Amino acid sequence: MAIAPMYTLSLESTWLPVPLRFPWGTFARPDDWATVLTDSLLADTGVDDEARDRLRATALHLQAMSGPLPGPMERFWRTEFVGGETIVAHLYITDSDAATAEDLLQLARAGIGGVVQTWGSLEGTAFDAAISAVVVSGAEQAEVYGLRHLGVRDGFVFLLDLLDDNPLVISAVQGELERVFCSIRFA
Repeated sequence: MAIAPMYTLSLESTWLPVPLRFPWGTFARPDDWATVLTDSLLADTGVDDEARDRLRATALHLQAMSGPLPGPMERFWRTEFVGGETIVAHLYITDSDAATAEDLLQLARAGIGGVVQTWGSLEGTAFDAAISAVVVSGAEQAEVYGLRHLGVRDGFVFLLDLLDDNPLVISAVQGELERVFCSIRFA
């Protein structure tokens, strides 16, 4: 496998990076990161120790969990409503022969199957071609919705992926994740 290109991206204030491995930045261990994160998110809120412990446990769980697909490069947690629904997106990068929006559309169902419900090309990105797609997979009573932003550059496909069983979650964060994806720039 070739070495993926160096990139940067911008997260909106409602999204936080979740480290996949340690050490990470100034944090040697997951416990250190979760404690600082909890203190930061709950500063001046007056919540009790039980709520702090729950948030810290959630952060540790999100850090340790495996991604829905193998090999995520980054994980992001939407934290606007602390204590609300947990929303987590993953960024994957893999080498590929894909070169066009049509090629990316064929990859939109990768790992989850299903059908592409809606899709469109993304303009103004740093990618040679980029699309956004909503994929629906599973049986009627157990559907999974995938919000997928895919882009190709220099033989690599970038996938910003959110899987959830609630279509309202997908709808609520679609614009936010599109802006995150479109913010990706290459060195």
